Amino acid sequence: MSKFLLGRRQFALGAAAAATTALIPKGNALTIDALAQAAATNTQPPDPQSLEAKTKAAMAKLSPSAQAEVEMKVASIFRKYGERLSDEQKADIRRIMAESQEGLEKMRAFKLENSDQPADAFRAYRSEVSPEASLGAAHGNGATKPAQSKPKKEKK
Repeated sequence: MSKFLLGRRQFALGAAAAATTALIPKGNALTIDALAQAAATNTQPPDPQSLEAKTKAAMAKLSPSAQAEVEMKVASIFRKYGERLSDEQKADIRRIMAESQEGLEKMRAFKLENSDQPADAFRAYRSEVSPEASLGAAHGNGATKPAQSKPKKEKK
């Protein structure tokens, strides 16, 4: 008996494809051969040679300490998940880690102190309600109206 497992992502992709197919007019639909050909070209794995070239190019941009950090991270991932990964997936992980290391180095170069404030301060929006109105609502004294500000009289 074959075991058929359908993950939530595959299900969502299938459901989206079914819903989209129902909306396509018959005159605009592609032939089955064209769909099969498109699916075959999309499912081909990436070329391992190009992944290796991209990885080498990304590693060449890094300092020796950053390269060592990438290798350490990759070794940790392979130690944990290596038996479940194919050679192409391992090459892709190595490439991704090498490419993302450059951004990490730039962030680390930007010096911050513990006392530095964030660029944007959070400000919660509060409507203009008087304290008496909010107390009345808390005690169940009926509906409340927003407080209206009274113009202040100028002193002469």
